[in-house]
Amino acid sequence: MAEAISAVPEAPLRLNSVLLSLIRHGESEGNVAATLQGCRIDPPLTERGRRQASALAARLAGHPVDGIVVSPLMRARETAAPIAVARGLLPVEDAGLMEFDWGEWTGRRLDEALELDLKSLRSRWRAGEIDLALAGGESPRAAALRCAGVLERVRALGYGSVVLVGHGRVNRILMTVLMGRDVSRMDEVKQRNAGLSVFEWNGGPATPLLLDDIAHLEPELRSRVFGDSSLR
Repeated sequence: MAEAISAVPEAPLRLNSVLLSLIRHGESEGNVAATLQGCRIDPPLTERGRRQASALAARLAGHPVDGIVVSPLMRARETAAPIAVARGLLPVEDAGLMEFDWGEWTGRRLDEALELDLKSLRSRWRAGEIDLALAGGESPRAAALRCAGVLERVRALGYGSVVLVGHGRVNRILMTVLMGRDVSRMDEVKQRNAGLSVFEWNGGPATPLLLDDIAHLEPELRSRVFGDSSLR
């Protein structure tokens, strides 16, 4: 990966490129309950999560934003709200940014048993079994296809700088698509609550400028980590 820079650029760096700021939602009540939320559970942010969202808005205050595209789930919409209000923008909801569908595992507590199950599943995904899906859920390949659709729609907006607000797993998958990598590599970048990743994208493989940066969060605003690193 390219070496990350410490500040969000003020504009795209190359002609016809787009600056994509990819954000994971702030801390949700489901995160604090240590529950595997996926796309079927839709809790709001915690008080700390709302403060994280405000910190993100302050971090991006000097950064031009032409549009905001957000997952329809409440935790993502609440994270996007302070950024949108600061600029007088109306976020565009895109179902392609909804969290990964964990199927029959949805709602499971992040305990030792689930940690072991996740470790086994992730190992198979890393080995290339990207069509493997849990009962009632989706595969990484299917999620990658919907993420590719998000990028097509973002490109069609014609904006120079776009903020995307999504979720831990789907953001990882989106980043592999964005950088032209196989989705089996999706666990190479963490996704912490209110983490910011920035990419320069001209339609081909994107250049990462920031990856899961939380410099805008004071220590007391940083969420406690629950469960497997694949959910962080």
